[in-house]
Amino acid sequence: MVIMPAMQRNHFRFCLLRISAVLVCMAPVVRSAARPGPALAEPVPYAIGEATEPRVFAEGIISTVDDEIGGAFSADGREFYFSRLVPYTTLPRLGIMCVSYYRDRHWSAPQVLPFSGRYLDYPPKFAAGGKRLLFASSRPLPDGTRGHIRIWEVERDSSGWGEPSPLPAPVNAPDSFWNADPSVSDDGTLYFSSDRGGGGIHIYRSRLADGKYAEPEKLGPEINSEFNEFQPYIAPDGRFLIFASSGASGPPYNHRPQDLNTGGKPYLRGDLYISFKRNGSWTAARHLEHGINSFAEEEFPLVTPDGRYLFFTSERSPFTVPGAFRLKYDDLEHHLRSIFNGHGNVFFVAFKGLEPQP
Repeated sequence: MVIMPAMQRNHFRFCLLRISAVLVCMAPVVRSAARPGPALAEPVPYAIGEATEPRVFAEGIISTVDDEIGGAFSADGREFYFSRLVPYTTLPRLGIMCVSYYRDRHWSAPQVLPFSGRYLDYPPKFAAGGKRLLFASSRPLPDGTRGHIRIWEVERDSSGWGEPSPLPAPVNAPDSFWNADPSVSDDGTLYFSSDRGGGGIHIYRSRLADGKYAEPEKLGPEINSEFNEFQPYIAPDGRFLIFASSGASGPPYNHRPQDLNTGGKPYLRGDLYISFKRNGSWTAARHLEHGINSFAEEEFPLVTPDGRYLFFTSERSPFTVPGAFRLKYDDLEHHLRSIFNGHGNVFFVAFKGLEPQP
């Protein structure tokens, strides 16, 4: 859901200013992992087996009949942060950040983060060190100014999470409606999406120097297209970038040629792409395969701390147009009451195989 990282979960989201965004439901921060990450104290069952095809994560606990998006793992893999969108609000929308803990070989019932629950909070990401969380939110500035999606940060110490504060300019540009989807590499470089400069939403990066973010640079045509790019996930070592891209919001609904579309009038939704850093330059973004992209929306990519799995959100369901089969009333009831009802769920798949072949 994202053209503006998640506009309206009922597919309004990717509207020009990604406002109807996907409401976040607690997203722990995940440390990107491009290279093999740190060995965990004991195995954490992100998945069982090779997971060569996408699988639902923590069904009934994190992935439910409701609308869950995004996600991030703590460095030890035992905290998972994500967001849940509330379907009963439109503009302004309500999205809640949550966390689930891995205890006794099970993921716990999610808890709302202490600083979330009143506004549209998108899923967060951890900065290097695992003590600072960055996320996008519709919450007002300290002076009461409202009406924009901005990037915020919050720190955790021995007593828990503190109070979030907005990143200053030039990251949160005063004249931009949309600054969101923060993801940070180990050297402190911030990648995010923004509508600055007009022409839709695109991916920018801002280098950290002397504790301050430099003027953001728009990434080149290997990443950004004439359409919309958002939700970047940068590997900790900066070796690869995974992001979402969606097409135009009106007829003739142009989009990247690799995007998957169903019949009928398609709703705005994103597909996931990956680009690798080679000799200081990004490779042309590649449409992800292995069943990752579907006719529905895929978004909010992240890689587990050990580098083994790609996690992402998907709205896949049996509801194609035209339908693959004739729905009977009982079939409709069954699907609408299942987790595959068109709302977002969290999926995972083995990261191995997404790397370019030598």
